[in-house]
Amino acid sequence: MNQTDISVFKQLEQELAALRIELPSEGRSVTVTDFGARADSNFCNTEAFNQALMYCRREKAEKLIIPKGVYRFKECSQNAHLILDDMENFTLDGQGSELIFESLSSYLSICRSSRILVRDLILDWNWEKAPLSSVGVVSEAAEDGSYIECVFPAYEEIAEDMTFSIVGPFDPCRYTPGCPGGMEFRPYQNEHVKKSGDEKTDAQMQELVRELSNVFLPRQEKTAANRLRFYTSDPDFTRRHFHVGNCFNFRHYEYDILTIPIQDTRDCTLDNVVIYSSPGSGFVGNGDIHGLHLKGCRVTVRPGTSRSVSTATDCLHVCNSQGSFIIEDCDFGYAGDDCINIHDNSSMGIQLLDSHTLLARRVTKESVLFETGYPVELRNPDLSPTGFSSLLTAVQYSPETKTCRLTFADALPEGLSTDTVLWNKRFSTQNYIIRGCRFTNNRARGVLLQGSNGMLINNVFENIQGAAIQIETGCESRWSEGHGVRNLIIRGNVIRRCDLNAWQMAVLYMGVYLPGGRTEEPVFQNILIEQNSFIDCPRQAMFLSSCRNVIVRGNTVINALKLDLEAPCYGSSTMEKPIYGEHYEGVIQFEKASDWIEENNHIFSTRI
Repeated sequence: MNQTDISVFKQLEQELAALRIELPSEGRSVTVTDFGARADSNFCNTEAFNQALMYCRREKAEKLIIPKGVYRFKECSQNAHLILDDMENFTLDGQGSELIFESLSSYLSICRSSRILVRDLILDWNWEKAPLSSVGVVSEAAEDGSYIECVFPAYEEIAEDMTFSIVGPFDPCRYTPGCPGGMEFRPYQNEHVKKSGDEKTDAQMQELVRELSNVFLPRQEKTAANRLRFYTSDPDFTRRHFHVGNCFNFRHYEYDILTIPIQDTRDCTLDNVVIYSSPGSGFVGNGDIHGLHLKGCRVTVRPGTSRSVSTATDCLHVCNSQGSFIIEDCDFGYAGDDCINIHDNSSMGIQLLDSHTLLARRVTKESVLFETGYPVELRNPDLSPTGFSSLLTAVQYSPETKTCRLTFADALPEGLSTDTVLWNKRFSTQNYIIRGCRFTNNRARGVLLQGSNGMLINNVFENIQGAAIQIETGCESRWSEGHGVRNLIIRGNVIRRCDLNAWQMAVLYMGVYLPGGRTEEPVFQNILIEQNSFIDCPRQAMFLSSCRNVIVRGNTVINALKLDLEAPCYGSSTMEKPIYGEHYEGVIQFEKASDWIEENNHIFSTRI
């Protein structure tokens, strides 16, 4: 432990206090009912709404009003039902209306626009036509492990051909995601892995995917009105891990749509927008967006229903952006993935082609957005700098092999590793405030913070299946996210009963995922963690690694270390011991860290 620098935090607070997202000005308004929209359960409003939006775009009307009602959207021939693309100084005023969708297109698109406000609107999916998830309870497990049967109590009758993307533990009493000792798995093959074609590197990258798959055979049968029998692929595994009474959330959808994609847009505000459900991610920012304000928004299950998921993946996902976000007074939960994930993307793995050209592996255009003229920095496999950064002069994607040929303006350095990491520095997802929000009853993480210059203050995290707060950077065969995190304040948050399934070692986890293991490179710098409450932690309260200038002070930790730190993991893993073969100890642990302070933290237990 050495001397830390606190001046950076004062400067960060001053800079973020000046953050503003510009609102549209008032002007002429029109009403969707003037274009044929009807609050009629048998009427499809897609065409009427888009005629109204096209009129507003052409005539530069500043506001479109949706008189309060329930509007159905049954079909869509475009990428989105409501298209707010290429608009400027515009307000969509929902007046508390509900929009119900049932086709796999985005609900509402905002692309290449500026000064946009969407307010007082409820968005939902038609569960009567296609439920997004179903809660099942193991009612029988064959003695020889060849099958399990599950009853689905919320249904009088179920379809025999129900399909599933991922199955997760569900608390049968609380009827919420996650429960101690619960297991998560993909019934069939994991389709999200990106292979490079090189067996050795593929195996290294795959090692980090601690996810069960191929648990079920592609065979099932209906044995009663609301009961299904699943035939399993490994009888021994089945006997050990499936027992009568185990409760699971069987999810039918995952990455099927982007509910509200926001791309290449400046100054966008969403005020009191509610997403009760969607077969994909909720609010999604990507590309040259700058200035995003979510105020009083909610992503949660509809009251009065037995639904078990809100959005099939993240509530809010922002990547490869220009930053400047305010997320305040929001309520996110019941999502199929993280409540919030903020990051820029990267890729690992190269093949040198000539002095200026390389082939980047595991690359898709939508993930890294390499384009001619963009600056790209090369990092060593441990994320330490190579000292090389240059503009791209040519880019050629090969979608069939998930590779990309990149030509640089400057000569590439000699001796580059085949596991070199590429950071697209055209984007910078940073400068954000997350305050006064609630993150509860969620399947994955509360917030996954992989961007710099941020403040996470006065929020509540409760009943989260994974870590409440995860600060991360890394590369593996499904995704590569983050360029490290610098300048972050975590203050005044209440974290209660999180990391239910012991996904990570702590409810506040900071670390990398890399084939080579933890790195000595301080990819996380200038982190202040103060005046937070950590209550009911399965294992550690904080695990902080690969970092420099970290201050942990004035926090209270109550009832941590409930589980053996050396015990096997469970949840989204193959139930092996913690990664990297590390030794864990203490309530707050620093690993591969320098210039840190831990002081005036109050740690105690009320468990006898």
